[in-house]
Amino acid sequence: METAVFFARLWGGVYLAGEELMKGINVSRVLLGGLVAGLVIVIGEFILNGIVLGDEFVAARENAGLGVPSVAELSVGVVITLVYGIVLIWIYAAIRPRFGPGPKTALIAALTFWCVAYLLFLSSISANGFVSVQFAVVSILWGLIEAPLAALAGAWIYSEDSTPEAVAAGSV
Repeated sequence: METAVFFARLWGGVYLAGEELMKGINVSRVLLGGLVAGLVIVIGEFILNGIVLGDEFVAARENAGLGVPSVAELSVGVVITLVYGIVLIWIYAAIRPRFGPGPKTALIAALTFWCVAYLLFLSSISANGFVSVQFAVVSILWGLIEAPLAALAGAWIYSEDSTPEAVAAGSV
């Protein structure tokens, strides 16, 4: 196997007999756009858990035998949330060839991400008694705003062509 074909397959490109059929995912742009999307989610979660659900968030932690989050716990939470952002923009990049670049595709990626990261996860932890139904419902609905905003921000950064002209043109 040729080295170029090997790396193309590794990074998501599809090749047939040495010819490119579909451009691969721009990994550096997924990381950059994902970090931006993750930052949007971090800010949203700070507002949700620190302000909107403040007392209920504290009560949920106390019910789990936890106190006020430590700096280490908050740091791990931020890192995990940044990874969520990267996953969200990877979904966008992965479906972009089928749906085309732009906000519509970003919103499709956001809905896909929301189903797993918000709807299924929060429904599960609520059904198992880790958080109240009210906490889960508010968080799930919050995610319907947070995930699309994060996807739009990260998709705006993402481009399969990372030349300065393409980036300046905002070809998401």
